[in-house]
This record gives sequence, structure tokens and C-alpha cells, in this order.
Amino acid sequence: MRQLLGIIVFVPLAIIIGIFAVENRAPLALEVWPLPGRQEMWASVWILGLLAIGIIIGLVIGWIAGGSARRRARRAERLTRTLERQLLDRDAETAAAAETAPQNVPAGSLPPPSGRPAQIARTED
Repeated sequence: MRQLLGIIVFVPLAIIIGIFAVENRAPLALEVWPLPGRQEMWASVWILGLLAIGIIIGLVIGWIAGGSARRRARRAERLTRTLERQLLDRDAETAAAAETAPQNVPAGSLPPPSGRPAQIARTED
């Protein structure tokens, strides 16, 4: 579905850009600040080049702005892995304790304490 949507968007856009480039072949001379003298190219080259530069600048700004969200996501992923590991360890200990516990415990009673204090996971935001 994603490829079909890409084709539906890309093909007409490529045709429009191609027609634009063919129709705007008039030479256009501009003085660009970092370059010496006047630069003469087709109008379509100037317009499409500046559009590409704008897209790249926008993508870089978006990538920089998303840095804090990526950092928080990595932190949350590490915390999730740590908590899952602790839960698996606790389940293994509970299973081992159930095997060694006496079998004549009345139904509905709580399991015996494990003999060690509860562990608390500490995180930083």
C-alpha cells in the first residue's frame, strides 16, 4: 500500500517538475552572495536548486528539533528493558520458591515472604 501511494504521488510530481524544467529554459542571471560575479543558468535550475536547498535545511532543523524526543525514547527503552529483566527475575524466583514450598498450604493463602527487602527501580527524567 505504501509503494502504491508513493507511485501515485511521485509519478505526477515528476511529470510536473519535468514540464516545469522544459518550459522555463530562459537564461536567468543572478548575483549570488558567496559566488563571485553573475551566475547565469536556466530559471528552472535556479528555482529547483533553491527548492532543494530549502528542503534540506528544513529536514536538518526538524532532525535537530526531534533530538530531545529521541533521547527520551532511548531512556524509556532502557528503563523498559531493565524493568522487564527484573520482572523475569522475580517470576523465576517465585517459580523456584513455589517448587520448594510445602504442598499442604491452604487455598487462598498468601505465599511466604521471600526473606529479602523489596527492590525499587530508580530512574531519572
